[in-house]
Amino acid sequence: MRLRIKFSGKSEAISLPCHHNEMLQGIIYHYLNGHLAERLHANGIRDPESNRGLKFFTFSRLISAKKPTIDPQNNIIKFYFPLTWVIASPLQEFIVSLYNTLRKKGAIYFYASDEPEKQTLQLLNVWLEPLPLYKRPVLVETLSPISVYRTEEKENKNYTHYFSPSDPEFSNLIIMNLVRKYRTLTGNKLSLNEGAYIKPVKIPSRENILYFKDTIIKGWSGIFELSIPKELFPLAFSCGLGAKNSQGFGCISIWRGNP
Repeated sequence: MRLRIKFSGKSEAISLPCHHNEMLQGIIYHYLNGHLAERLHANGIRDPESNRGLKFFTFSRLISAKKPTIDPQNNIIKFYFPLTWVIASPLQEFIVSLYNTLRKKGAIYFYASDEPEKQTLQLLNVWLEPLPLYKRPVLVETLSPISVYRTEEKENKNYTHYFSPSDPEFSNLIIMNLVRKYRTLTGNKLSLNEGAYIKPVKIPSRENILYFKDTIIKGWSGIFELSIPKELFPLAFSCGLGAKNSQGFGCISIWRGNP
């Protein structure tokens, strides 16, 4: 399930820190039912094999009415209204709670860098966006970067190795991550009898580098070809691809243009 939300503001734009994913995540937790937010934030839903807690939601970057402008000296990005924001989750309770709160409140609040007090973003519309019909392969575009990594140990220290789309492990890790999400959500194991993959079609030459709190996260944006089993297809669009989904990574949509 996915929510597509549109906002307006009292001026033509809002300025935020360039690295503002933590702010966006905080808004989601704040607008969820309190017990649900606490449960997801503290534990997530446990994978029966690895015992890892999965949050089971993702969100897009803020989609500006026109290209955002960046002030690198002050580390500020300016978004122009109306703004669109996509939030996705396979958990019906999550989507219903967020939808109802947004409709009731009619606004969200940012402490923006160019305003001494909180700035109100008025809700123009919020609607449930249907998941796309199954197709294999399909072209998808990133609404937030896809992050794929493995934690390795070097000289008795943990080191995070991020993979690029040119690395074969990029595709393999994304597919296995979807299998783990499927197992955690359904309790069933899925055997990949057919070849499944994700491969780049049109991507920039360099990755996106973002900070979440004090942690550097690397991810890739662009257009990808995705071929996965029918069971995993809805999870790709409701959970996100790759890692760090609940921190604003891996949100995708069907590509409707010409790459």
